[in-house]
Amino acid sequence: MNPAEIPHRDQENLVIGETAIASLGEGLFYRGYAIEELVQESSFIEVAFLIVQGDLPSQEQLADMQAVLAESAVLENDIASWIERLPLNVPAIDVLRTGVCLLGLSEAYEEELTPSDVWDTLQRLMAQLPLIIAARHRNSRRLAPVQYRDDLSYAGNLIWYLTDSEPSTEAERALDVFLILSAEHELTPSTCAARLVASTRSDFLSAVIAGICTIKGVWHGGPGRQAIDILEAVDSPQSAATIVQAVLKQYERLPGFWHRVYETSDPRSEILRPICMELAEVTGKTSLENVAAAIELAVWEEQQVLPSFDWAAARLLHFLEMDADLFGPLFVISRIVGWGAHFIEQQVTQQPIRPRATYTGPPRRSYLPLSERG
Repeated sequence: MNPAEIPHRDQENLVIGETAIASLGEGLFYRGYAIEELVQESSFIEVAFLIVQGDLPSQEQLADMQAVLAESAVLENDIASWIERLPLNVPAIDVLRTGVCLLGLSEAYEEELTPSDVWDTLQRLMAQLPLIIAARHRNSRRLAPVQYRDDLSYAGNLIWYLTDSEPSTEAERALDVFLILSAEHELTPSTCAARLVASTRSDFLSAVIAGICTIKGVWHGGPGRQAIDILEAVDSPQSAATIVQAVLKQYERLPGFWHRVYETSDPRSEILRPICMELAEVTGKTSLENVAAAIELAVWEEQQVLPSFDWAAARLLHFLEMDADLFGPLFVISRIVGWGAHFIEQQVTQQPIRPRATYTGPPRRSYLPLSERG
């Protein structure tokens, strides 16, 4: 258990641009739609279309997208063979990143990308990135390859790929909500990296690779193993306060608590809380949810800090029997939607993003010849 250190709360967020994709003012909105309404009424596929295209899809548009995803859900033999040769100690997020590099070899565009090009590439990635992770995961457990199933939703196929079991209604719904909530969150570090690449008129897959590289960082990357480590270290709700106090003496705060944007609660965490309890009841893990509630109370009493999306999302994936090594890749599979929308939005500008720095080095000095330097 080694919680990552996180920047102090009083550090200001740097505003570097405008976006019409998501807003984080009075809650979280995608293209003007409240996230609470979207998770109740829409699927991840519908929300992906909304985020990139700007409006919810018609029945025909949704059917077309589902057809593209089904047709693209095939992993080339060369990529599958490459995955088989990887050492088992390579993290899944690195497998995903290199898999995107390999996919990029067949995504060559001689001219500047159009929004339609980006959308086409994004849909293929949505279909193929789960297959890359599934191939890696199943190879490591000596499981036979599985294929895309038309009778399952996007989330249902992910569960089928990664757990080798039929998804229950509750599990399919829970993962779909996780994907919706992970798809976009304004100008996060990974999104800024993707927009920076877009501003140079590079290709979309290069932007995705840049985004994945930032997801590897301990300060940005969605739900992580550390939240589960905390849960498993507390053997009962009664011992939560003692362990929280001990951890906070060594670290600034617990993993999965506090968010730099939200002054009060993270709306995504509020949405996931009842879903986590439902999953815990279905899977016989209510004791972990009781411990989680006790930890939340202990952290509040110590620091008046509320849990973030990562705290609930890690539990949700854990209850779905997803390995912690898959948490980051699952987050990426959803967040590429936001990166695609921001890539297209950034293309409207006519110049690269070029930040300036405040120089803090030595003042101007005279050059000393080598013979005078002692």
